[in-house]
Amino acid sequence: MRMGKQMATSQKFGGHWTEEKLNIFTSYLDAYLIALQNQKFKKIYIDAFAGTGEIETSDGEQHLVGSAKRALSADMKFDHYYFIEADDQKADELRNMVNTEFPLLMRMVTIYCGDANDKLAQIINDVDWRYNRGLLFLDPYATQVNWTTLVDVSRTQSIDVWYLFPFSVLERMLPKNGKYDRWEDCIDRLLGDSGWQTEFYRKDPQLTLFDIFPDETTINQGERLVKDANPEHVKDYIISRLETIFPCVSKHPRIFRNVKRSPMFLFCFAISNKSSAAQNLALKIADYILKNK
Repeated sequence: MRMGKQMATSQKFGGHWTEEKLNIFTSYLDAYLIALQNQKFKKIYIDAFAGTGEIETSDGEQHLVGSAKRALSADMKFDHYYFIEADDQKADELRNMVNTEFPLLMRMVTIYCGDANDKLAQIINDVDWRYNRGLLFLDPYATQVNWTTLVDVSRTQSIDVWYLFPFSVLERMLPKNGKYDRWEDCIDRLLGDSGWQTEFYRKDPQLTLFDIFPDETTINQGERLVKDANPEHVKDYIISRLETIFPCVSKHPRIFRNVKRSPMFLFCFAISNKSSAAQNLALKIADYILKNK
């Protein structure tokens, strides 16, 4: 889904994989609305990093319709749309886009300007999830999503979530020499606890002269660590962490890579609903899309 080059604010991010990500998500969104069309539950859409509704990729090669406008443009409709955007100007542009291009949906749209974690907590608290079902798009560009936010989402037992996990950012915060002190709190916040330290690091098995003849400096530094985390290992760990809070997580997340083939993001799908029937249907749709789109 492409757009012409007229744009209000040039919102540049992403790369060649951005359209692929949006197509995967939109395919699930359409299938989700069809699957729930005859259910008694009301359907809620939440976009936690909504932007302006329009995207220009960082390389300037693509002008795309963003997730917010795609959700509003779907043939079938949600009962309510929640958009969260941290930037005041972008939130105003998003509001203007809704008012001018989707005037019939205005009463069904709520736009919050602020931190995604705080506003998402507010939405979760305000909605009675016994009578509602939700689809959440978490599309941060770095480590903005707190693990506690994912826990809150899972506790609703009513939300399907697509989460673009910042794979390359995590990789940069995991140095080969094990000196991750400056990033420790951030990684804990991102992954939920400190288990990653023993998962991705082990004691260096190679002895050096400093080990044989240690001085006061090396003794105070403690044992030397080496990184033990290839991309597949990191991917599996992220999925295993999500499985500690969500009853159902896709085993087939999509890895988006840069032009050098290095992993940039991991597009994950998780289901908070404990119903096996709901899980089977959602997972069947998501896995089909992830494997084929």
